[in-house]
Amino acid sequence: MKTAIIIYSNTGNTRRAAQKLLEKLKSTGAEAEIREIQVSNAKPEGDMSRVQLTQTPSVEGFDRLVFASPVWAFSLSGVMKKYLSQLPKLTGNKISLFVTHQLPLPWMGGNRAIRQMKSICEEKGGDVVSTAVICANDARRERDTADMLRRLA
Repeated sequence: MKTAIIIYSNTGNTRRAAQKLLEKLKSTGAEAEIREIQVSNAKPEGDMSRVQLTQTPSVEGFDRLVFASPVWAFSLSGVMKKYLSQLPKLTGNKISLFVTHQLPLPWMGGNRAIRQMKSICEEKGGDVVSTAVICANDARRERDTADMLRRLA
């Protein structure tokens, strides 16, 4: 099974978690790679109507897709929303999702962001099979990352 871990990371928290997932998948013999969404403006959370995606990873050729994003203002980052909305059909793909956020509990934006991602993916015919929320503050990061690896790897 060939897996693409497609991420948007503004501060590096999502990228670090995705790297751990990549390492875990490869340790089990899976073929996997990280592909990153890039934007032209340094602070895209300021005005999402002006976000210009400069690098949009293709989902073609993968059996499984993992989408990962930060949470902004109790919601899915606008960059990931824009990226997902422009994707073609996801029919036939197994999909996993995870988000990272700074607040201490999943109901403080993480769960909502997952619901938003899941809705977009399912509207495009994707089969969402697993999700996780990672609190990026020091107190919970390791535990939440280990939980994400159990669920998604």
